[in-house]
Amino acid sequence: MILTQENDQRKAIMRKAVALLALRERSRAELVQKLSDFFSGTDSALIESVLDELESKKYLSDERFARVRLMLRSSRYGDRRLRDELRQSGISESSIDSAFEDLKETEYERAKALWDRKFGEVAKDPKEKAKQFRFLASRGFSFRVINRILENQEDEEY
Repeated sequence: MILTQENDQRKAIMRKAVALLALRERSRAELVQKLSDFFSGTDSALIESVLDELESKKYLSDERFARVRLMLRSSRYGDRRLRDELRQSGISESSIDSAFEDLKETEYERAKALWDRKFGEVAKDPKEKAKQFRFLASRGFSFRVINRILENQEDEEY
């Protein structure tokens, strides 16, 4: 009887995990949290074993999650913010570095495109320049990149 209950619970956890992954990519840490909340009285080892099985079947991958997250959010946010979001999602530093290698555009190009869409012209007074600076900083772009954009420097590799 106990074996059947555990097997039924394992199947329920598997169904819920696959359903969550079908909605969008998730990190392992996010899935552990969601499943622990949903199945509150469940042994964490059972949840971990289900997630191990999902990883072995390639349904769950932190590296893929990091690449997808960067692809979706990199046009709006800077490297600093993106790295922080990935860390908060439980992604390892090596996976984060690997995902950033796949990022095609540099932080400068992304920040410049965002600045062009939002403002499009050089600030005429210090108040406007401060507003533009705060906007880009709040998006997680580095101060070096922001200064380069606001000083209207030529596109150059750095």
